[in-house]
Formats: sequence, structure tokens, C-alpha cells
Amino acid sequence: MTIFNLVKKLICFVLFISASSQLLASECQEDVVSIQGDFGVVDFNVEIAITSIKRTQGLMGRKKLDAQSGMLFLYEKPHKISFWMKNTLIPLDIIFLSMSGEISHIEHNAQPFSMKRIFGRSDTIAVLEINGQSANREGIKTGDLVRHPFFLPFDVKWSCKIKD
Repeated sequence: MTIFNLVKKLICFVLFISASSQLLASECQEDVVSIQGDFGVVDFNVEIAITSIKRTQGLMGRKKLDAQSGMLFLYEKPHKISFWMKNTLIPLDIIFLSMSGEISHIEHNAQPFSMKRIFGRSDTIAVLEINGQSANREGIKTGDLVRHPFFLPFDVKWSCKIKD
């Protein structure tokens, strides 16, 4: 290996580390959920459902959900969470999230008015609902990583810092 090739590889490595640390330390916002996977990164503007009343209401009765939008349901501790689509007018992708900020399960294109129970795993601490078919369209899959300020207190795989 020539010195030129060695220097070129070292520069590539330094640039990679620099870009990676920038991604890890980039800012996050309360109203945005970022998802990172093989496809790159996609952002969703979200409403937060943290109270039991807001979580119970969810997206029921909505006739439309804007593209790249959703609702993020937050819980105090991990547990096996279930959802249904009763009184929900639009198809949704329901994305279950673990404390590490990893997608643990996706219910693709859950159908309106369905009484079928949709369960996440026992380690679910948050759930993201987005328009039906969005996960497939974006390439989102189980194992992809999510970034949001809610996950900061946990040992996450993809972190951020709060915007000043």
C-alpha cells in the first residue's frame, strides 16, 4: 500500500467519523420524529399523545393526516401495548418503539373501523402512527432507529441533543 492510498483511506475514515458524530449529536425537536434505516433518514411532524385522554383519542375521527405527519404516543414504562382502529377513519401504519429507540414491530396499513387488537412487544414504550403505506413507501422496517427527545434518558442507539 502506497502512502497516498494510506492517506486517502485515513481521510475517508476521518470524514466518516466526523459525519457519524454529527448525526449522533444533531438537534432534535419535540414535534419531529426522525427514522434512520437503509433508505437514509426520514422525518415526520408529530403531535404528542402523553396523557391518557390524548392517547385514548389518538387519531380517531380524523378524516385526513398530512403527508409526513403522525402522532407519537408516549408511555411511562415499557409494556405490551395494544391498539385498534375503532372510530379511525383512515388507514394507518402503527410503529411500536422500544426504549433503545428501535422499531420493534410495524402493523402495516391497519384498516379503518377494525376491532382487531394490534399488539406491540412487551418492551414497547412509544408508538408512532403514520399514514397507511408510508412505512413501505419510505422503506421503514423493524430494526430501524428512531430519534426524538423522549428517548434521551434511555440508552438509545441513535441520539440527539435538545435544540437550544
